[in-house]
Amino acid sequence: MLILMQRHVSVLAKEVYDYLPKQLNYYFDGTLWHGWHVEYILSNLKLVWDERFETIKVVWVDRDIWIMEKAKNYLEEYKNKIIFHRSSYSDIDLILKQNWLSSIDAMLLDLWVNMEHFKDYSRGFSIKEDANLDMRFDITWDFTAEKMLQTYDLIQLKNVFIVYWDFTPKFAEFMSQEIINARAKNPIKTVFQLKKVLENIRMNDKKIAVVFQCIRIEVNHELDELKIFLDKFHKYLSIWGRCMIMTYHSIEDRITKYAFKELVENWKFKLVTKHVIKPTFQEVSRNRAARSAKLRIIEAL
Repeated sequence: MLILMQRHVSVLAKEVYDYLPKQLNYYFDGTLWHGWHVEYILSNLKLVWDERFETIKVVWVDRDIWIMEKAKNYLEEYKNKIIFHRSSYSDIDLILKQNWLSSIDAMLLDLWVNMEHFKDYSRGFSIKEDANLDMRFDITWDFTAEKMLQTYDLIQLKNVFIVYWDFTPKFAEFMSQEIINARAKNPIKTVFQLKKVLENIRMNDKKIAVVFQCIRIEVNHELDELKIFLDKFHKYLSIWGRCMIMTYHSIEDRITKYAFKELVENWKFKLVTKHVIKPTFQEVSRNRAARSAKLRIIEAL
């Protein structure tokens, strides 16, 4: 039985570890966060004297420079095994080229949002405290939530709320028009300004949080990034290599499911498990954020 070595636990960490391929020279983690999955993998490989600990090299990617700097501190013990790369996982082709790599043995995307983004109220992800409407993962981008709310027309706003959640077209249009009416009087620049607009149409905090999620997905092009990665990754997966994608949103899971299905039908790939992998009851009891997680794994033949 493996012993958990790190301070924090990412969702389905043991399952990711258990499904690592037998050959593990290069491991690509496209969603760095605080490095919990990598810490779990490296600490347990080292603990059981697995020979893969000697061969593994981690290519570690994240868009958020603040999160990356913290992760470097957490993983100081393993710094000689990690190549840090500030970028988006959708740029996997460029990242590998810059590091003189042609293939990867294991890839992981954990598409959950780092809870630190919500705890750092200054960045506008949370509805609990007032702040500028930013919501960028990459602070070098010039497209913020504020800019989106000020520039999108009725159709664009409506589509964001329909596509990224299950708002009805009628309500999405009504909500979008209310935002447009409000911004015509005063620019919507802060969390509480937007929250007030939504409260005026009788939305509670739960629904308001969903609206903020839709805006965050749009600001960071989260679904576009995933689609680009899914269109590329198979070119760089080594023979018997595995790609693992963990989703928390039905749209992300559907995109991943059909991309994997197409690879199985048209290329030399197979699904590693017949059914999607979900957290155990015990894990959900310890970590409520895990309750909607779904892990899909595909292998190159």
